[in-house]
Amino acid sequence: MSALPILSTPIYRRYWFSHAAFAAVLSVAFLALLWIVRRSAPTEFDRALAREIQAIDWGAFVFFPRLGSEIGGGPIGFYVAPIVLATIFAFRRAWRLLALLAAVFLLHFVLISPKLFIEAYRPSPAFGVEGGGGQASFPSGHVQWTVSFWGFVAFVLWRISPVRFRPIVVTLYVLLTVAAMLGRIELGKHWPVDTLAGLLAGLIALSVVVALHDAPSPRLATGDVR
Repeated sequence: MSALPILSTPIYRRYWFSHAAFAAVLSVAFLALLWIVRRSAPTEFDRALAREIQAIDWGAFVFFPRLGSEIGGGPIGFYVAPIVLATIFAFRRAWRLLALLAAVFLLHFVLISPKLFIEAYRPSPAFGVEGGGGQASFPSGHVQWTVSFWGFVAFVLWRISPVRFRPIVVTLYVLLTVAAMLGRIELGKHWPVDTLAGLLAGLIALSVVVALHDAPSPRLATGDVR
């Protein structure tokens, strides 16, 4: 059976429409933030919220936001962890997962490309907050990577883990995402809107990767399940 009839079957249409609709909603939200940043960044709300976050007394948990930033999208998260994961996939001959990992990388650079053409200043004392200044603030690449890459890792672990361990996987993923978002603001690298945009961009990438992984097979789509 040719590919065109397979792709036109109801199961394919429903599957791809649902994923496309979800990605479209996230994309609209991302574009809305992009519009706000182009018009009035940093906003008074961003400045006030950044000051509040930077003023938090973390006490014994002072490591939380900084560690989240490092593991999420720093050298450990962006270089070490992907190399280890790619090695595991190659050793186990999980070529599909290896290809999806490559897709995570590709989507990362595509989705943070607004950095190249959006004039978005990073936090600095000039705006009443801590930070080293500079540009290319929107969106947060660290957060985008945290959400997409570690989301992919969480997705794989969710699939292979016993049911009783799945809530732990989700909890750790959410904590790492929150820590990365707070860490980028705490360190004066990004505004809250940048981290929110990074979250949306990461979810867009993750939704694409999950959709590709779970796409109905041609045999299922045609009713041939032998």
